[in-house]
Amino acid sequence: MALTHCPTCSYQNDSSQKSCAQCGHALDGANKAPIRTLSGKFRFLGVVIIAIAVIGTVLGTWWGPPGLLPGVAFYMMANFLEPSA
Repeated sequence: MALTHCPTCSYQNDSSQKSCAQCGHALDGANKAPIRTLSGKFRFLGVVIIAIAVIGTVLGTWWGPPGLLPGVAFYMMANFLEPSA
């Protein structure tokens, strides 16, 4: 027999009871945490931020160093493509 506390009067009730024996407060779901959901604007903002991060990662991987420093890319290509003596 597990006991649960009433959130209103703190009376110890049997966990099988649907209401408090002392004050009559409903005990269904009293110990469950509420489920929090994001509203539409925050959900949209999260999707936009994730999309920008993914696009930035892909573009930075493909065009990052050669796009920012083309001289370094040409220098590296010249050193790697030069035939060995």
